[in-house]
Amino acid sequence: METDEDGRTVTYTVVSADRAGSGGAVLWKVATGVLLLVCIALAVALGVVVAGDVKPCGAGMAAVTVVEGPPGVFDDLTAAEIKAARDYLLGVTPLGIKPIGEATFYDNYIYVVELHLPPKAEALSYLDSNGPRPERQALVTVYGGGRTQPVVEQYVVGPLPNPTRHTAHTPAGRKNPIPWHSRNPGGIERSLMNEAMSQATRQMDDILAESFDGFRHNDCGELCLLPLDSVPRGFRSGERMTWQRFHRGVEGFFLHPLPCAIELNHTDMDHTRWQVIQVEYNNQYFPSVADFVQRYNDGSVEKVRVPAPTGDAALYSSSRRHGSPAHPSEPLRGPELIEPDGRRYKVTGRHIEYMGWSFDWRLATTSGPHLFDVRMNGERILYELAMKEIATWYSGSDPVMTSKFVDGGLPVGGNFELARGIDCPTTATFFDTVHMMDKAGPVLYKNSVCVFELNTGIPLRRHYESNYYDGHSFYGGLVDNALVLRTIQTVGNYDLLYDFIFHQNGVLEVKATLNGYVRVTYYHPNQAPYGYPAWGGSMANLHQHFFNYKVDLDVGGTVNRFETVDITVDNVTLPFRPDVRHFLTRLERSQKTREAEATVQYDFTKPKYYNFYSDNHKNRFDVHRGYRIQLNGISKNLLPKDGATAVNGAAWMDYQVAVTRRKDSEPSSSSIFNQNDLYDPVVNFQSFIDDNENIVDEDLVAWVTLAAHHVPHSEDFPTTATAGNQLQFFIRPFHFYDEDPSIASPNAVWIGRGPGSSQNYVDRYGTPEVSTCEPKHIPMNYDGRWHYA
Repeated sequence: METDEDGRTVTYTVVSADRAGSGGAVLWKVATGVLLLVCIALAVALGVVVAGDVKPCGAGMAAVTVVEGPPGVFDDLTAAEIKAARDYLLGVTPLGIKPIGEATFYDNYIYVVELHLPPKAEALSYLDSNGPRPERQALVTVYGGGRTQPVVEQYVVGPLPNPTRHTAHTPAGRKNPIPWHSRNPGGIERSLMNEAMSQATRQMDDILAESFDGFRHNDCGELCLLPLDSVPRGFRSGERMTWQRFHRGVEGFFLHPLPCAIELNHTDMDHTRWQVIQVEYNNQYFPSVADFVQRYNDGSVEKVRVPAPTGDAALYSSSRRHGSPAHPSEPLRGPELIEPDGRRYKVTGRHIEYMGWSFDWRLATTSGPHLFDVRMNGERILYELAMKEIATWYSGSDPVMTSKFVDGGLPVGGNFELARGIDCPTTATFFDTVHMMDKAGPVLYKNSVCVFELNTGIPLRRHYESNYYDGHSFYGGLVDNALVLRTIQTVGNYDLLYDFIFHQNGVLEVKATLNGYVRVTYYHPNQAPYGYPAWGGSMANLHQHFFNYKVDLDVGGTVNRFETVDITVDNVTLPFRPDVRHFLTRLERSQKTREAEATVQYDFTKPKYYNFYSDNHKNRFDVHRGYRIQLNGISKNLLPKDGATAVNGAAWMDYQVAVTRRKDSEPSSSSIFNQNDLYDPVVNFQSFIDDNENIVDEDLVAWVTLAAHHVPHSEDFPTTATAGNQLQFFIRPFHFYDEDPSIASPNAVWIGRGPGSSQNYVDRYGTPEVSTCEPKHIPMNYDGRWHYA
């Protein structure tokens, strides 16, 4: 007997096998077994029926990533077009260009082939006025090591795909000709640099092995030292001298620096005269390898022994799982995106449409992702939105930590494969891209760009309205489903994620996210002002990241104005209390008329909006229709640019926003040649501002710079995480629409009470609520290599 929760006595009768006797026990076991078999059979049958009723989710809108016919106006060159431009120039005998596979350092050869964009006027005539289709052209960069005076040359080749002519590319907005010392080292030069390094280090290899637990530079087997490059290559214009620090050649070698570095002078056009001009060993400096070896052997050098990490101690640079997991003992899958009604965006080659948005995109070999002809509900908002330069500037007394990376000199568009389900959701559509940089022909990069629709996990808009006596009057909301175009650039140690996010309320979000390995050096006490000691005797130095974007807004056409809407303080008396002074904030519109007054070096004491508008277009309330730029990821450059400092080569980093008159001759804030002469750069962005042109009723460009200081910490090992390392700006409507355009979305929900009813009524505007399909499983197939196209 037991007592239940109400205090009543309850009696249970238990039948045991002992009391029922052996016969009853047998019958009971048989009955139980039969019942169990029947249950199993029913469960299996039911499972088959249910499984048969659930069908895979539909594909939705079309996603054709490769289309037949001629490429779009803004599409990157196809493999066939690249080959045609290459072969045409190789066939122009007076140019004396050799195939890169046959060329030496002293020959002329093609370094890069990429799209040469048509003039904006021609593109708009074609897009808007039925004008002729702009000619497809290639911009070809040639390393002219075979010229009497070596030089870098650029040619525009067209029309593609069957070129018949070429012209020298010498735009007015940059230095012409391009100095030979400004070039980025290609594979041919790097092989000569490696050869010079190997020859120089042979006489010190035994010292390296003694100091670094058997690791050496030459004839090293599995115990190799890898020299890691630094830039710029010198500290004055015209110099070409590169510091390289040795790292252990293990997984995550970026995090295994050693206290030995070498400076190679490779300025001379005769590579046989290249030589090591400095050796750094354990924070001691020597003018040559011979001097270092002699002093090491005579005992006048403070020696160092750095044992190789072993066992678990060697895992700090590895992305393989290690440590104690703070997770369930049995791994469980996390949430995933599904598309119950299939894809809700349309892909036609490089043209994408989504919820009123439409745009074209490309992945430029030397600068990264670009958008063109961005429209909302058929109206063009942007002609061009493009990444133009990335920079990472380090600080330290170590020679390698004086590095100032300006990544335009690197193949930033040649991004490697994205992993489905990690880099992009499993539902994403992936695109291959083709590039030719320092290669014999076009190279195919698989799955290097993706596009997907994302539930951001937050309402785009919502409101709960109370009637203040028994609850709500109504609730209205819309989830923030947005379209994301993404690519990830890996340049050396860093992985940089670039997102363009299209929200349904007409807002375009531009985001850059930091990830990957931090750049480290070997710790020495004199480095303490620049960072903290870390794993393996290393330290990761203070540095600052910069991302510069070109934002070519066309608000109601190409005739635009730029204003700041300043928020100021007002001290006033008011008629209802004239005896009291009131401090209020007020708005003051300040139209900018010249380029020099349209630069922004943000001052928190003077908040303002940055608005672009057309004087001829107003909304229903007689307010100019505009789009504004909102900055959510900025930091100030603290370094001076007076005189011949490195900031001259990246002058855009001084401004969070700079507005200039748009010119075809000023296509970019930087160039692939700035990296190797920051002191007297090929493109000096400051000159865009210093000519101080009129910007009233002109075609305008905003140059937007995102930036962040990074003080590395132990949690940045093995790699920097994305959380907390996201920089973004927004391009937002400012009186452009009469109301929020997302109010028309059929995915909204309204909850209220029906007339004369106390029951809630849910209106989903026809959007299905229940999913009856099974998401399609797409396995992760990852190659990770590039292939000739």
